[in-house]
Amino acid sequence: MRVVERARSAEGIAVMQRQVRLVEGQRDQLSDHNRTLLTRISESNGHLERLHTRNRVLEEQLSAVESRIRDAESRVRDEMQAHFAERQLHYEKRIGEVSIERDLLLRKLDELHGSTSWRLTMPVRLLRRAVGAAWRRAGAAYRAGSIQGRALYRGLVPAAVRRRLTPTLIQVLPVSQAVDVEAPVVLPLMSEAPFNAKPLSIPRLSRARLRPCAESLALPTSESPEVSVVMPVFKQPAYTLECLDSIARNPPLAPFEVVLIDDGSDEETRVLLRAVRGIRLIENERNLGFLRSCNKAAMAARGRYLLFLNNDTQVRPGWLDRLLEPFADTGVGMTGSKLLYPSGHLQEAGVSMRADGTARLVGLNGDPSAPEYNRPREVDYCSGASFMIDRDLFERVGGFDDRYAPAYFEDADLAFQVRALGHRILYQPASEVVHHLSVTTGAAGDKLARIEANRAKFVDKWRDQLSELDQVRLVAFYLPQFHPIPENDEWWGKGFTEWTNVTRARPNFEGHHQPHLPADLGFYDLRLAETRRRQAELAREHGIHGFCYYYYWFNGRRLLHRPLDEVVASGEPDFPFCVCWANENWSRRWDGRERDLLMEQHYSPEDDVAFIRALFPVLSDPRYIRIGGRPLLLVYRASLLPDTRATTDRWREECVRAGLPEPYLACVNSFRESEGSPAGFEAAVEFPPHGHSVETAAPGGMLNPNFSGRFYDYAATARAFAKLRYPDHKVFRGVMPSWDNTARRQDGGDIFLGTSPEIYEAWLTRAIAETRDLKFGDERLVFVNAWNEWAEGNHLEPDSRFGSAYLEATRRALDAVVAPRPMG
Repeated sequence: MRVVERARSAEGIAVMQRQVRLVEGQRDQLSDHNRTLLTRISESNGHLERLHTRNRVLEEQLSAVESRIRDAESRVRDEMQAHFAERQLHYEKRIGEVSIERDLLLRKLDELHGSTSWRLTMPVRLLRRAVGAAWRRAGAAYRAGSIQGRALYRGLVPAAVRRRLTPTLIQVLPVSQAVDVEAPVVLPLMSEAPFNAKPLSIPRLSRARLRPCAESLALPTSESPEVSVVMPVFKQPAYTLECLDSIARNPPLAPFEVVLIDDGSDEETRVLLRAVRGIRLIENERNLGFLRSCNKAAMAARGRYLLFLNNDTQVRPGWLDRLLEPFADTGVGMTGSKLLYPSGHLQEAGVSMRADGTARLVGLNGDPSAPEYNRPREVDYCSGASFMIDRDLFERVGGFDDRYAPAYFEDADLAFQVRALGHRILYQPASEVVHHLSVTTGAAGDKLARIEANRAKFVDKWRDQLSELDQVRLVAFYLPQFHPIPENDEWWGKGFTEWTNVTRARPNFEGHHQPHLPADLGFYDLRLAETRRRQAELAREHGIHGFCYYYYWFNGRRLLHRPLDEVVASGEPDFPFCVCWANENWSRRWDGRERDLLMEQHYSPEDDVAFIRALFPVLSDPRYIRIGGRPLLLVYRASLLPDTRATTDRWREECVRAGLPEPYLACVNSFRESEGSPAGFEAAVEFPPHGHSVETAAPGGMLNPNFSGRFYDYAATARAFAKLRYPDHKVFRGVMPSWDNTARRQDGGDIFLGTSPEIYEAWLTRAIAETRDLKFGDERLVFVNAWNEWAEGNHLEPDSRFGSAYLEATRRALDAVVAPRPMG
């Protein structure tokens, strides 16, 4: 028994010892954990102390800023009061002078009316009035004339003259009053009302205030600047001091310096500039000109970035820091500011170059708050009034090219050199600068001579690049429904094609143009290679860049695919193309609504993969339309995809896995689709008439008592689409030549009244011009709906009524905006 007790006692002691060791281990762990917590607490206390210190510093800085703001407000108030008093005296004096001039002119006018020459020239004035009345009657006759009359007009009047006359001569008639549907209702070039700007509140210095201003100016510059502001100056001390004062009132957060180079100004200017504190002043002994002065100042700059700023500018909050931000992307080479007139009008939202070297200031005299001018975007170049460039890059290209000395085109040339090295030029609307525009460029005659000489040099140097930039690609939607397939034989009868619907359409009202019958190409069959070749030739001749084939995929089953398959397999015709997945259900209603289903879509991850893999041969074709080297793929109704992000990710992953570039994905704004781009899509495509059609009253003389469809105003719809703005996403413009789907829905169709080649031309011209200005490179795309939607009365292909008028209008619209690409 005792042995057992001793054994139990020993076992108990052993258990207790293990427990003691376990407790001791836990105690050590807790001790270690405690030390770790104490260390972290100490670090947190240190971090908290640093935050308190930083907070005190920020409070001190804020107090200093508030003090400067109060001083600036007081200074501005005093300056404005003095300025207004000065201007009031000036205007009162000018009013008196104008009154005297008016009295003199009235006396001269009375003398003229009483003169012999005025009486003798009376027949000439009467003749001029008669000619004007005859011209107006001729214009009215043209508008009411037949297609033969319009053809005669086009044959007699040169195209260049017609382009100038059309926007001003043509009147818009209410469609509801147009009884004769043959008479065209023509749209002017949809010009918008002038922007009524509010003048900007910017300080102006009187001569008496120049010296006090110069002596009081002190810029908060840095000895270790990140940005060097390079400012060339030649005389004009008031503008220079106003610019420097604006910098002092809007100091950037980034460390900066101002390198001001005086290019041989008079002594008065130099004395004033020497009085300014916080600038690095370089004085040329003789005038070197703008270009060489900028290069000289850039060599003396210490910043990593150079910001070239004209002295006839005034900067606004964020002017420098916002220009600096995009350089976080290593692909950015230059950034440019939004330039404003003192009047409050937009001066420039980037610049677009034409093939002949002429430049267009994007948004000139427009509303600077308009959405289209407030998105950062890649541009041809930004003018030299305010732009930033990496100093190493500036030195790598050799600075401004000396061939353009003393000035003009050096900024455009610099941008083209930067782009040639693989960098992008970005317009940054968040950086706003007020620019008085060419205050220091000298006499007008001398300026124009220099501009023309340098334009010739610029074109000679960059001819190929200018031609490449000055292009907009037109892509027409293409329906592959014009050949029989077994499914249509089953659903609609043996031999059914789209022509079956087209030929049985009948007019619904007097003057109704139905059916739409083909002319040059006839009732073609898309199984014939010759048909596809003739279509491509016709499209190319009239400026169409390529076709966008509708692609019908239903969970692995393809329909109407033979034309595209044969184009890919044969390599003919040699004409660009892309595809749009028409991913809606097929129904008997021909309207995209979910009734009487013939083919239903089902979505799944497996189908996503199968769909994109089936497209590999198409996407890899060398003729396939690309954006930045990536094949463009459209989806007709992206909202039907259960998870757009997951689907598009699978498509991109499969393409990369197969060695193809990621597709550039765009959704079509069809039916009630959102006008934005859903997750995974990079852009959207307008698809008129969907979304912004303008209804109108029915015309007189209805012939079909069972008609229950709707009527729309084509011209008003064109204007509605043209006025659309897209502030937050990328959208490719779309236009349509006409629309009348009576062939598909005889009693319930949607009919657009007042369609004509002239209105279409104006709409397309507007879309091309906007795309040329607001898009860049491969994204300069405009879509036309459609090439051959005959059953929807919506086609560019020649027909029996208009002949090739819509194709000719397409060519004119393109030629009015961009230079023709040289053949060869």
